[in-house]
Amino acid sequence: MKGKGLLLAGLAFLIIGIVGLALFGSGIVPLVSAANTPAERGAWIFRTGADPNGQPIPYSSGMMMRASCAGCHGVDGHGLRTPMFVSPNVTYRNLTDPAGMLELGSTRGPTYTDDQIRRAVTQGIDAEGESLTWPMPRWQLTDGEWNDLLAYLKTLP
Repeated sequence: MKGKGLLLAGLAFLIIGIVGLALFGSGIVPLVSAANTPAERGAWIFRTGADPNGQPIPYSSGMMMRASCAGCHGVDGHGLRTPMFVSPNVTYRNLTDPAGMLELGSTRGPTYTDDQIRRAVTQGIDAEGESLTWPMPRWQLTDGEWNDLLAYLKTLP
């Protein structure tokens, strides 16, 4: 009898989850309230690769699997080392450091402007005009999504 109750409870949670995902994915129920700050909306974009209504943000090139900024650069933006690639620290403070962004191995790279950060994210071109490595997708962000994402990058320590 106890096992049957657990099974029914599990099924109920599964159904609630499916209905919730359907509502969020349809845009009927937004995942992030429009009343949130730009940085909060940018955090959502960074962590999920989706717009505030839960719709995936289109991208080209890069990794073939569905990802987000955080999936490759870490939730804190400080970069990750994986068996397939090493991703850089994309915190605003690091990217715009006048001495050049600190890269893995303690070497210095270029200093980015806001426009150059956007170009890197949307076109895959670094501050020196060179193509970024193959894992970096080219995100098709609206102006609003870009401004939100940049606002979030500026909050990262």
